[in-house]
Amino acid sequence: MKAAVFEKTGERLVVRDVAVPVLGDDELLLEVAFTGICGSDLHAAETPGVLPPGTIMGHEFTGVVVQSTSPDWPVGARVAANPYWVCDTCAAGGRCEGGADAACSSGSFMGFRPDLPGAYADYVRIRAAQAIRLPDNVSLQDGALMEPLAVARHAVDVCGPMQGASVLVIGGGPIGLSVVLMALDAGAAQVIVSEPDPNRRACALQVGAAAVIDPVAEGLSAALTRLGVGSPGIVFECVGAPGFLQQTIDIMAPRGRAVIVGVCMTEDRVLPRAAIRKEATLKFVLGYTMADFHHVGRYLSRHAATAAAMVSRVVKLDELPEIFDRLRSEKSLIKVLVRAGQGPAT
Repeated sequence: MKAAVFEKTGERLVVRDVAVPVLGDDELLLEVAFTGICGSDLHAAETPGVLPPGTIMGHEFTGVVVQSTSPDWPVGARVAANPYWVCDTCAAGGRCEGGADAACSSGSFMGFRPDLPGAYADYVRIRAAQAIRLPDNVSLQDGALMEPLAVARHAVDVCGPMQGASVLVIGGGPIGLSVVLMALDAGAAQVIVSEPDPNRRACALQVGAAAVIDPVAEGLSAALTRLGVGSPGIVFECVGAPGFLQQTIDIMAPRGRAVIVGVCMTEDRVLPRAAIRKEATLKFVLGYTMADFHHVGRYLSRHAATAAAMVSRVVKLDELPEIFDRLRSEKSLIKVLVRAGQGPAT
């Protein structure tokens, strides 16, 4: 089968022939349909020492079961997958027995180790316990948005009640836009997005944001005052770059809540006193639970067309290395999906 393989930091992914995965007990082989390119993949590929050579990335995917060693999953089933691979100790139960889920240090995410290949490939192996059946009215293409939406759903759930609240989302990439959708789904009265790229700002409005801010053209605090929000009680930081954690603390209301979703890969500096003065609550989130995926499946069965506004392009597997490199700097592209081979499309 064909797969896009990481070989070395700073070098382009290479599409080449690799062996088709062999199933163990209670596992599924999927013919990959669609795979999303995630910002985490971009960060991992450009950060020395994160990815071993020979890694096949890709953890946002859908596919059709073509082989099964599970009595619960027949050939032909359309599925998405939770890409978190629990440790061997917990594998029999299909979930993290310690309750840590993705935060457990004993497990790993698919697509970040050579022995746990992801879905930048024609076929991918998953455990049956990772599979989520797609609702009949959700296409394989729309279902590929389930993983980033599950990240956002988990962040919103960890944040706590937001019925009737004004929410600020810093960063209008795929995760920030997913947070917009999940915050509105959770009852937020309005969501405002701060994002410098005009295409992403336009998409934020399209998926339901009440207003957008260009933080380059206008100071964030001044813009929020102009919009009548002032200091928001709930903030989601979805950029993951140095300086944004402090910005989050500075902009939030006294006794407000902030959820840090963006993954900063380098050291950052904050002034703790600024958070202490506000008695601020800062929560850091990682991944999701299976309950988040099932929630998103129900959401997509009602609102797939809205979520699909995030998709900028669909490319073939052979085009992946070139578009992967472009995504590092071309922020007007939001979510790019890869369609592997001649895999199923519906």
